[in-house]
Amino acid sequence: MSQGKSKNTEARTEDFLEFINEPMDSTVDPAAVTGTPELDDLAPLVRCIAGAADKRKAEDIVALRVSKVTAMTCFIVIVSGNSRPQNSAISAAIIDDVAEQFDGLQTKRGGAEGTADSGWMLLDYGDVMVHVMTPRSRLYYDIEGQWREKGGEEMDLGDVLLPNVVLKMGEGNEAAELGGGMGGVSEEEDPFWS
Repeated sequence: MSQGKSKNTEARTEDFLEFINEPMDSTVDPAAVTGTPELDDLAPLVRCIAGAADKRKAEDIVALRVSKVTAMTCFIVIVSGNSRPQNSAISAAIIDDVAEQFDGLQTKRGGAEGTADSGWMLLDYGDVMVHVMTPRSRLYYDIEGQWREKGGEEMDLGDVLLPNVVLKMGEGNEAAELGGGMGGVSEEEDPFWS
């Protein structure tokens, strides 16, 4: 059974990547999208999603407004988690916070598509699509790069996200950055993702 699900997931992934590479839909009028992404009507929902992911220590949280280049959705939010349990927790936190703050709003399927084991989970809110990915899947598929190339506009999330670094007080009480993430462990050395 899991083999069939895996093939189905692979087929949907291939369909999605083919869609990204198709020419732009002629029904989209880029001039109709005005203002910055931060002032878009969907910005509060995007901020909620980013904040929920950040609370679960998601990394590299990026929101791109793509409504100038596709009629499929308005925003793409991409986040990375460093373990299967973390990716599940990130998805659950987003689902819970969005439902709580936006009158019970749910994804089109009522939950996540994909599993943490697949390395890629999708939360489809229609106008906002959230991709919760492992660092390796994110690097391989480069969804962010493909949408940027087509004209996706990055939304500044600085007002929502907490710095993802550890600070220590140095001599003279100045703050010194210790860093964060995987502590210098490369993807190849990481036993979890191999």
